Amino acid sequence: MAGGGPHGLVHRVSCSVVRYYVAKYSASTAEMWARSHGATESQIEAARRCLTDGPAQTAQAQSAHWFGQ
Repeated sequence: MAGGGPHGLVHRVSCSVVRYYVAKYSASTAEMWARSHGATESQIEAARRCLTDGPAQTAQAQSAHWFGQ
């Protein structure tokens, strides 16, 4: 999921992708990875909302953005 940007990664991902990586690695590891790849504080907050929204989300919640791999 590559794009352009300061670290070569600027791909926005869905809440389902955020939940996948948090389940696979842990929330703190996923956040450290995102920050090290240029995620902004607002993107980290959006990712946190993905985790608190749970799997039954609205389409609007699904569109929250976060840096991906």
